[in-house]
Amino acid sequence: MASVVLGDGVVVPTREAVEWAVGGLPYVGSLLVELEDGDWYVQVVKIAGADHYLMEHRAGGAARHVWAVAHSREELIRALLGFAQRDETWMTGFTWEVLEFDETTGYASLPPRHPMSPESGLTIEGFESPNPLSDKEHEDLRGNWGE
Repeated sequence: MASVVLGDGVVVPTREAVEWAVGGLPYVGSLLVELEDGDWYVQVVKIAGADHYLMEHRAGGAARHVWAVAHSREELIRALLGFAQRDETWMTGFTWEVLEFDETTGYASLPPRHPMSPESGLTIEGFESPNPLSDKEHEDLRGNWGE
């Protein structure tokens, strides 16, 4: 079963729960919808000043990590529910791009148009600056969320 992780809370991804979690983004920073295998997830942050959301999807490992922007709350909710329900069409309607990770450091190499890149000029609500966490640090944080 999929789950929604918001702060230290974990809930079953019903439409109501996902709508509630998306509504809380400006206050908690990010949310995560993951499947049983922690290497399959969608993480989301809100882009400040607009009803836009950065989605990053990992499909089993760093080599299959992509990102896209949802341009409305309803688009985001549709995608998250579809992912949680394993609907194969959940990714449609978005422009997905591969996010490359440095094998040595484990850090993502953000292209200039990525919303968390300093070159994008965008601000992510709940974050002072782009998040420089390595893949290992992300995994460690995700492991502590459920405790």
